[in-house]
Amino acid sequence: MSKFITFKPIGEILQEAGLITSPQLEVALRDQIYYQDMRLGEILALRGWIQQDTADFFVQEWFKLINKRIEHPIGYYLNKAGLLSEEDIKVILIEQHRNSLRFGDTAVRQGLIKQNTIEFFLENLFPSQLNNSHKNSQNSQTKPKNKITKDDITYWVTLTSEKVTNF
Repeated sequence: MSKFITFKPIGEILQEAGLITSPQLEVALRDQIYYQDMRLGEILALRGWIQQDTADFFVQEWFKLINKRIEHPIGYYLNKAGLLSEEDIKVILIEQHRNSLRFGDTAVRQGLIKQNTIEFFLENLFPSQLNNSHKNSQNSQTKPKNKITKDDITYWVTLTSEKVTNF
């Protein structure tokens, strides 16, 4: 069964993927007024909310992927999007084998990626692999999209501290 695909703005896609929040998008859109020569993804990356590789992936590759047959495992696409490194994938695969868990569940348990990001990739690239229990729990625990949660803050602090320690 073919899914009807509509082209969405990059900000909306990044929100659906759980990579940015509504307030972050609003700030970046306001920034774009002052920096008219910069693309939205560049502004989000400049602010440190996403990697530039991630913005480039969603702008250049995303719609090509969701309109064709997927040939690689989810880790490949998460790596192409700049969300997981090769080393992250190796660690996940070892842990996945050790605990007999799915790749995405292992990545989430290790704190390498958010659950809603995994679900976004599964829904769009691997719909048959999406666990119905995740869909049901997501619907029953829907949080307002414009509220910053403790999880969001923890995620941002983790990203920021990684950048600081990598210099």
